[in-house]
Amino acid sequence: MPGHDRRGDGDNAPLFLVDGKPASVPLRDLPAVARKLVAHFADNVAPCSLRPGESLRGDVTEVTVRCLRIAIHLLDSGELPSDAELADLRSSAAQWARAGFRLEYMLRIYHEGIRLGWELVTDRAREGDVSSVADASRLWMALLEKVTVAATTGFVAELDAIRRERDVAAQELVTALLSGQDAAAVAQRSGLVLADTYTVLAVSLTRHPDERNPHVRPEVVARRTLRRVETELEAICEGRHLAMLGPEGGTVLLPESPSTEAIEEFRQRIETVAGVSVTIALVHAPVREVPTAAKQAHELLDLVRRLGRAVGAYGMQDLALEYQLTRPGPARRHLARVLDPLDESPELVETLETHIAHDLSRQLTAKTLHVHANTVDYRLKRVAQLTGFDPTRPSGLRQLQAALIARRLELESSEQG
Repeated sequence: MPGHDRRGDGDNAPLFLVDGKPASVPLRDLPAVARKLVAHFADNVAPCSLRPGESLRGDVTEVTVRCLRIAIHLLDSGELPSDAELADLRSSAAQWARAGFRLEYMLRIYHEGIRLGWELVTDRAREGDVSSVADASRLWMALLEKVTVAATTGFVAELDAIRRERDVAAQELVTALLSGQDAAAVAQRSGLVLADTYTVLAVSLTRHPDERNPHVRPEVVARRTLRRVETELEAICEGRHLAMLGPEGGTVLLPESPSTEAIEEFRQRIETVAGVSVTIALVHAPVREVPTAAKQAHELLDLVRRLGRAVGAYGMQDLALEYQLTRPGPARRHLARVLDPLDESPELVETLETHIAHDLSRQLTAKTLHVHANTVDYRLKRVAQLTGFDPTRPSGLRQLQAALIARRLELESSEQG
């Protein structure tokens, strides 16, 4: 076969010839070829990562020389590298992952290097070399597959190890923060950055609809939903958050103090990805006050649920009055008794609650209760006559709204007692 030398046992002649010479000849000046390839990588593949003088550039050069040696051996012997011979590539890929190098850049470097190497090999090809080049190309493609698999395996395995290490360290740090331990010492020991302040989020996740599917195990669906939440958190926060979450929610610490708009966008993204309703209560606090802030955030979240509020993100400014009314005492009992005169007229209480829920709209209140707007006016007037507080005036409305909350909380307390 022209240009293709099938060797017998003991024959050291190269297996593939191009233009009458070993196909590997253009690759044999390792320093010169490596410089050419690495310069191409720096200009076209990962220019931000391979600036002159950086240690990573030296690592890429070393790996390039290693790959050239593998390619030369392939062309001279027809033998693909073994897994053991690719161990160095896996190790280098792991080091790049540890250094924060991006997987896409690493793969592009390998693929570009193999493509350019093949161009060097085939530039001298003549008409009579078709068979030899075709045979060599099949092995070259197999080499690309082996190198890609080895490098990707090493890179991903190291990322998994890094993620496990970070997860363990993050759990230790979030535990220290929430329990009031020496978080600074834990952060220093683990290599994590401790923020000066945190936004403490109490997070509630509803059950995914698939959990009610009799053909699917609920715990599997719950784990899958939680994993989606954790993955989206990682994407949003770029690993700067700390979390202690379960299928029903938990606590998330965000560094610094994001705006209310940012928290709501954060909540909506989690909700969209997870496919469940997400409610958040938040409190900002310096490191030393994180345990107290976490307690307050979860109290606010519990209050949101008890009052039947809509899903959303709530801060203390949204629930200050309601939060204060959760503290039992004579003031709360006094407020609750404001509505005692309405005990014999439950329709008045219902009208008052509906009127408040619809932002004092007579039309919406009447439509919801299926009554005439004049009936709403009459009932609100009766509330004013019986309680002494007029729900159509701001001063009276504040008292009645507080009384409704106090009454509900007092009733819950008595039932629990």
